[in-house]
Amino acid sequence: MVDWANTVIALAGVFLAIIALLQTRRSNKASAEANELSGQANRFAERALQLQEEEGKVRLLVEPRMMCVIGDGEDQRPRPVVKVVNLSAFPVTIDAIHWKNNRETKGHFYWKNPTIANPFGKLPARLPPRESLTALGNPTSFKSLDDLASITAAIAYTACGEKVEGMTGDWKTEVARMVAEGNAGTRAKES
Repeated sequence: MVDWANTVIALAGVFLAIIALLQTRRSNKASAEANELSGQANRFAERALQLQEEEGKVRLLVEPRMMCVIGDGEDQRPRPVVKVVNLSAFPVTIDAIHWKNNRETKGHFYWKNPTIANPFGKLPARLPPRESLTALGNPTSFKSLDDLASITAAIAYTACGEKVEGMTGDWKTEVARMVAEGNAGTRAKES
């Protein structure tokens, strides 16, 4: 009888050990899943912080181009045009637009009185989020083709002290064409 009781107790012990092992295995699996979820939550929190920081930054797109204005009595020579797009999540005030050049002595051209397209009219202009303004110069905004060819970027300055540069392939292509035509015209006059 004692042997029988010991056998039952031993079997009960083995059975309880197997149940404890299964519970431990389930518990380990659940803690691994919880750790994975915690890691994902941390990554989401980091990304949310990064997005929040980016949302607070001034983001502008500055695109210089050359454009011809056609109309009654308009000077149809190409003129400089700069489009400034506010990609920020908040309004940004544009105080000035300058031209950056590749000359060591004078690194910037100040653009004194560009015409700012409606609804702004002039600078400074408060630019709502996802809106743009267009600054339009006249054909004599630059004194010479050399000045025009030295331009490496248009720069938009904000009221909060940010400075954003931009350049486009369209600008480079049109200026190269104008310089080539100007040089061909000079050679024709000389001969």
